[in-house]
Amino acid sequence: MDDSLKWIKLAVNIFENRKIQYIETMPDADTILVIWFKLLTLAGTINDCGQIYMTREIPYTEEMLAAHFKRPLNTVRLALQIFEKLDMIEIVDDFTKLTNWE
Repeated sequence: MDDSLKWIKLAVNIFENRKIQYIETMPDADTILVIWFKLLTLAGTINDCGQIYMTREIPYTEEMLAAHFKRPLNTVRLALQIFEKLDMIEIVDDFTKLTNWE
């Protein structure tokens, strides 16, 4: 059975969000935002309250996410650091969770 979501809801004013606006001022902003949207869709595919993992026992590593997203490892690392700093994600015991998913 496929438990993944078929769609995720985005606010039409997402680019007015102060965190998104802050990210847009950074070098590689477009790639960082693509990584954000890829995280959102991955969380929807997993469909477990915003959790992101390969399996419930295996968290995605930065290297795994870079390969999955087809983005440079250093850019994925930077994006995750930014998202964590801005409280967009939290990382607990190597597992990533999108905050405010619900």
